[in-house]
Amino acid sequence: MKIGFDIISDLNLDPDDEFEWEDKATSLYLIIAGNISSDIRVIHQTLLHLTKFYQGVFYIPGSLEYESMHFYKHRNDEIRKICKSLKKVALLERHVVVINNVAILGATGWFGNRTDSGDEIEKLYKHAQNIEDVEYLRSSVEKLQLHLDIKNIVLVTHSVPGLDLFFGELPTNIGEEFQLQECLDPDSEHKITHWIYGSYNKIVDTNIDSIHYVNNSSNKTSPYWAKRIEV
Repeated sequence: MKIGFDIISDLNLDPDDEFEWEDKATSLYLIIAGNISSDIRVIHQTLLHLTKFYQGVFYIPGSLEYESMHFYKHRNDEIRKICKSLKKVALLERHVVVINNVAILGATGWFGNRTDSGDEIEKLYKHAQNIEDVEYLRSSVEKLQLHLDIKNIVLVTHSVPGLDLFFGELPTNIGEEFQLQECLDPDSEHKITHWIYGSYNKIVDTNIDSIHYVNNSSNKTSPYWAKRIEV
């Protein structure tokens, strides 16, 4: 039995923006690939609003959620508290959720995000998180190979998985960080079927090496609709 997921990302909401999702849900579950807002109250209000229309909301924060890497841990704690207070919301930051033999595995990624900052210390923090995220994804994919009840893996990152997903239009802010696609190496059983991501300014729906890559960034496009996938 296949499961449907709605995909959204990069809402980029400001406190004065109106966000309404009534009559837009097409699935029981929603995946948010980062960049709801930099304002913690807007993040809370938006997640709460979306729980009215979905049985489950799976959320990975993006670079916008972290106004400064200097306060990375503090903001992470704030986001975790919000998600814990909302019964239908699951935070995917270095976490795995399993639904009907499908493992949803998430990490922000930090590939190509915020490297244009002039703050060298912030760059180092961001690079460290990129290394940790790649290692987490890689080790989790490896462990999930051993779980016989896991038939499919859906990866969710805010960052673009690798250089090939820029389709030749490489951004200028790519630095020393590792490509997230390195986590594909341990997928010996070929369980990874989908990779959902954000941060890219163009819609992507393509298959590369038997993996379905989907980006449905809003960037305040109007009207904006979810992209539905089935796993």
